[in-house]
Amino acid sequence: MWTKDVFDVEKPVLGMVHFLPLPGTPLYDSDGGIEKIRKYALQDAQNLAKAGFDGLVFSNEGDRPYLSNVSKFDVALISRLIYETSSKVGLPFGVSVLADSEAAFSVAEAVNANFVRTFLSWVFVTDWGIVEPQAGKLQRFKAHINGKSKIIANISGHSVPLGERDIGDIAKAAIFFGLADAVCLAGTTAGSPVDEEDIIKSKKKVGESPVFIGTGVNIKNVEKMLSIGDGVIVGTSLKIDADTFKPIDFEKACSFVKEVKRIRG
Repeated sequence: MWTKDVFDVEKPVLGMVHFLPLPGTPLYDSDGGIEKIRKYALQDAQNLAKAGFDGLVFSNEGDRPYLSNVSKFDVALISRLIYETSSKVGLPFGVSVLADSEAAFSVAEAVNANFVRTFLSWVFVTDWGIVEPQAGKLQRFKAHINGKSKIIANISGHSVPLGERDIGDIAKAAIFFGLADAVCLAGTTAGSPVDEEDIIKSKKKVGESPVFIGTGVNIKNVEKMLSIGDGVIVGTSLKIDADTFKPIDFEKACSFVKEVKRIRG
């Protein structure tokens, strides 16, 4: 799997770096300003790196409610924040821009990210509206900018897929029609668990392509999740008070990695 080349382990464990709300969003802290966002992100990234995570995923999680077309300023600022943070940490990393896939590709190429995590194919109903990513358009956009980052395609999470299609078929289509490099399953909200049967169904349909678990992973279930999936992305369970929008709890992060090392044996 390509993930072994990028992360140097068979089943990588990735930590989330959630940006505080950016300027112009409803919850932006104008008193703290951009400097507060930068310091917060750097502290979380450094704590995850010191704890021993294999990689990071940067996301503008604080910008709720999300937009399907973020501003040019957002693209520029997110790129700056990721570049400044990732260059001081030195881990492989990915990018998610909620909820604008073209923006995510743009940022990823600007900062030399290893991958993009985004919706790529099928159609989903979410709290921020209908997500209709149009794989053909997105893959042509990536080709137009000569994009090199891998694509981890969301096939569930914070949303409901339209129609009665089986999750395994949605996963297969993301790989074989959408040309994704991996798929990612998530729960109904940040921190909520993923149905194990959905992971198994997806694994059966995507061949050798990796299947990531994107929410609900914690120190108690990580062994099970790594046994049926090909990597995990962890955020909420590592935060202070298990609150998605609070900082990383360094002790929790260290304990989590200690458990992963035990599993790896």
